[in-house]
Amino acid sequence: MTGSGILQEPWWWRDTRPSADATGALPSETDVLVVGSGYTGLSCALELARAGTDVTVIDALAIGEGASTRNAGFTAGRAGVSKQIDLKAAVGAEKAKAILCEADEAYEFLRDTLAAEAIDCDLSHIGRFVGAHTADAYRKLERKMAEYNSDGRALFAMVPPEEQGRYVNTQAYRGGMLIKNAGTLNPAKYHAGLAALCRFAGVRLIPNTRMLGIVREGQRFRLLTEKGDVTARRVALGTNGYTDKAAPWHQRRVIPISSTIIATEELSETLVRSLLPAGGAVIDAKRVLNFARPTPDMRHILFGGRASFLNISLPRKGEILRRELGVFFPALADVGLTHVWTGQMAFTFDFLPKIGAHDGVDYAVGCNGGSGIVMMSWLGRKLALRILGTANRPSAFEGLEFKTQPFYGGKPWFLPFVGNWYRFRDWLDAKRETL
Repeated sequence: MTGSGILQEPWWWRDTRPSADATGALPSETDVLVVGSGYTGLSCALELARAGTDVTVIDALAIGEGASTRNAGFTAGRAGVSKQIDLKAAVGAEKAKAILCEADEAYEFLRDTLAAEAIDCDLSHIGRFVGAHTADAYRKLERKMAEYNSDGRALFAMVPPEEQGRYVNTQAYRGGMLIKNAGTLNPAKYHAGLAALCRFAGVRLIPNTRMLGIVREGQRFRLLTEKGDVTARRVALGTNGYTDKAAPWHQRRVIPISSTIIATEELSETLVRSLLPAGGAVIDAKRVLNFARPTPDMRHILFGGRASFLNISLPRKGEILRRELGVFFPALADVGLTHVWTGQMAFTFDFLPKIGAHDGVDYAVGCNGGSGIVMMSWLGRKLALRILGTANRPSAFEGLEFKTQPFYGGKPWFLPFVGNWYRFRDWLDAKRETL
């Protein structure tokens, strides 16, 4: 049950907390000022600093306090960038192929980086199971598998209902799809490793320093912050779901959506393995999805999703998810919780990550709920290469139209209507299955 003893912070922070320590004072001038200290910002800053650039990173919160240490720790290649859309229909066959290939490259880059930099973050490469809640959802996953496997690598496979027990023991699914090129990690440990590399490379990390605005002055920029102004040759924006009115053009193109996660009390490893035998992550194919994964020690289960599209309290969201967990895993119907937390993801209107520049301000944003760890780490580095002018080829995510919608100013007033409509359609799909 939920109660006052539940910590309202990520389970990941038990051992690795975001840092409020600054590496030096806010300078009056820097070569590149990076806004946002998540995977995007730190990956960008590290690449720049190692190339000899004077880099300063500012964040309105502690270093890493945003979504980079609040997510579920899922990693994947191409499965993380196009699950919501028909990619070929959206961007054309050639561009779609380039995007999928680059997403796979990003996944391998992350794995190689963690090994080369000796970042210990409980990385696994054991796949992910996508559960179909109806027979029609299973057929849709079959079509998605064909799209993903079009390169001939066969990294995706369908799992019929009678075999899904190898990955998850629940009555909520009717089979599903196995993503072989996927895994999990501890996002807070990974972020701490990136931050340590940045400090060693000479990057200034300045927490609790909110950007108030950007003023272009000829070939340079003046950044207005709560702690004073900073002049920079280039500005790199990596604020994702925390983009605010200080960057109004970007704010109108990013939809912040919160996701809530709960952590169970300590369980026996035997129980955890009976529910998640493969030890990997499980996620719904529904429009309003849930997901589950074991913690790296196999003694807790993390369970998350869109608890509510309304502005309700975090304990209330935790109670909603606890009930959903009990339906998903009846053996956990009465389980206690230790943590409940939420974080802001950045969606774009076409569900694709974006990298580019507007009015001279460089940016990489749009994790879209499935590609944050892999894609934002990758695009942060690509953003640095773009600034340095050393990229051997443009990213496939450059040149994509960065759309907004009429009457949208950055506050997603439509989410309760759209979200609950999607939730109703998921319920209707399941209801039809039983008729």
